[in-house]
Amino acid sequence: MQEHLKTNILNFNWPNPAPTFYFFIEEIEGSHPIHKSKFSGQIKEAFLDKDLSKSDQIFTSYTQSTPNAKSIKIDLEDDKELSIYKQYLKLQLREYFKAKGFIVVKNFVRDVQVWLPSKNGNTTDYNLYYKFSFKIQYAQLTDLPELVVAYDGTSKVLTKSVMDIEDTMHIKRCVYGQKTFNYQMNLDSDDKQEFFNSIDFSISFPIFNLQLAKDLNIPLEELERGKNRYQKYVSLIGTFAKQQLFTSEFKTIFPFVQDAFIDVPENRINHIDPNLGLLEFGKDHNGNKKTHLVPKIALNYLNPYRRPDKPNIKIFFICHTSHKNSVLSFYQKLIKGVTLEDKKKYFFGLEAYMNIKASASKEHFIEFDNANDPIPEIIQKLEELKFDQENVLYAAFYISPFDRYTPEPEDREIYIRIKELFLNEGIVTQVVDYEKMVLNIEDQYNFQFSLQNMSLALHAKLGGVPWKLAVTDKKELVIGVGAFTHQDENRRYIASAFSFQNNGLFRNFEYFNQNQTDLLASSISTAIRDFTSKAQADKVVIHFYKEMSYEELKPIRERMNKLSLKVPLYILNINKTDAEDIIAYDLNWGDKLMPVSGTYIRIAENQFLLFNNARYPTSQYYADTDGYPFPIKIKISSPDEDAFEDVEVVDELLTQVYQFSRLYWKSLRQQNVPITIKYPEMVAQIAPRFKRGIKDEAKDKLWFL
Repeated sequence: MQEHLKTNILNFNWPNPAPTFYFFIEEIEGSHPIHKSKFSGQIKEAFLDKDLSKSDQIFTSYTQSTPNAKSIKIDLEDDKELSIYKQYLKLQLREYFKAKGFIVVKNFVRDVQVWLPSKNGNTTDYNLYYKFSFKIQYAQLTDLPELVVAYDGTSKVLTKSVMDIEDTMHIKRCVYGQKTFNYQMNLDSDDKQEFFNSIDFSISFPIFNLQLAKDLNIPLEELERGKNRYQKYVSLIGTFAKQQLFTSEFKTIFPFVQDAFIDVPENRINHIDPNLGLLEFGKDHNGNKKTHLVPKIALNYLNPYRRPDKPNIKIFFICHTSHKNSVLSFYQKLIKGVTLEDKKKYFFGLEAYMNIKASASKEHFIEFDNANDPIPEIIQKLEELKFDQENVLYAAFYISPFDRYTPEPEDREIYIRIKELFLNEGIVTQVVDYEKMVLNIEDQYNFQFSLQNMSLALHAKLGGVPWKLAVTDKKELVIGVGAFTHQDENRRYIASAFSFQNNGLFRNFEYFNQNQTDLLASSISTAIRDFTSKAQADKVVIHFYKEMSYEELKPIRERMNKLSLKVPLYILNINKTDAEDIIAYDLNWGDKLMPVSGTYIRIAENQFLLFNNARYPTSQYYADTDGYPFPIKIKISSPDEDAFEDVEVVDELLTQVYQFSRLYWKSLRQQNVPITIKYPEMVAQIAPRFKRGIKDEAKDKLWFL
């Protein structure tokens, strides 16, 4: 495969000679703390006259000679002293960019982040800033120190000050001078209280967020779909490096080997066979198995793998009285397909597309008058209706008067309440934004693709299987654990025991508060017991949304031992956020840059970047509408000592992630995150907001799509 992969890493040289730092016990003005975890052998030896075991920290002035300080020449082969040197470099980074007048903060992983003002992206409502972050690492991809230069997106800083905004409820982070602060911070310490009291609100400017923008009537920009993120990313970091980093002044801090980002070493690159991502659809009328690599192509002429288990499907609508005339037009397009004369038609209706029969259930049509509080009317009418659930599968379409950006929390919660009401009756729901629906009906060419996605999700919600993995030669249990943080209540929920067979077919799920570690372990253990009671597992694999702690892992391992389940356990920490700290791009794919799907790069011991996208080696199926997703970051670990003796196991585990990213049934667009993380996150986003929880009989269904 012809490829030329570069990454966003700059090599710099080790200091020669190694720097000498100055250390002391008591804090003085301008000194910097060194945590006890960084007390090296040299440091302990230098302070033999002091009992450092009782000290949480000592202090340093780094290279600045200080009276009565202990001078130590930093050993760059000692991990603890290397971490002190890294701390020093981060300080130099901050001071360098502050001296140039830029905003300098820490990003969410506490790396140095620099905000550069835009020259042409500003409006009367806000000023635009481009954000770049730095990660310092040693000999991860190469034999030299490495500076990772990442583009972290943009922030919009409002031109109105905090003092000029009447209602402060939706103000979150603000810019104050060259730093940022959280306006809603908890003042739970004297330092925080002192800082908050010192802020001048007349020169503090809020950072744009959707709710605040709605409050202040700031126009919202349309999201640009299909744009190539690699092009923008590579262009921006290239320009930033040329203008800000490849200068004689900056290179006194980081003496670069060359003024260019490095190639990915060839011995770090591998590829998953794209045929391992092959999908199986329904058999033809002669009983022949049908497979394809790309669902959006396949479903135009292949049938889904399996229909819902009842032949009678009925659809009804829930809508505001003023919207009912538009519902008929929508229903006709959904069932019969779009009408096109001058463009290619891909959607011929739900029945043809998903190979099912469906009809309108007019007697169950529900309309309401109060758009802001429709629940009482809906409950009343729902109680009057009768459903034949012995013989019929029902699906309700809720035509929402509000879009997902509506500023009122009560309006956003209406759909959740409706979903719960009908789920308790055993009925799945699909939300449709009224305003978007009306616009889409006028643009039928693009509307057909939305209808394809709706039909796909509805088929899966009703219990059908649109497609499954075609290559399944292992007997493995895969359990996914995902999470979602609800900003309104600042609480994280997790959904776990999303268990899957090795063919990718869903089994069931549970969900918990993030602190319910025992319940999480119990749920995972139950999934393991249930699976192994029916089949012998070759291994148990847990896909976790973060690094699994010892406290989370211990009870799972104990329960596996009680089951006498002597199979290896693997934990894959899958970073569902696009891996934007380290990326790679392919210079041999014209100006599109995205590496081939299935490419993976080892970026550290048992840590990888995996590219999940719709670019296959032949590229015959690729279209800009498939998007340009960034890689995901995966860290593999195991509590078993001999877990990695078989060198093929890593490739098998990464292939599994690659395969499970192809089983997303809410959209035909290729996902970069596997459903083992994606589906639990979706449940954790919705289920905790239900009033009465979820019935057990709904825990093996994909109602949340």
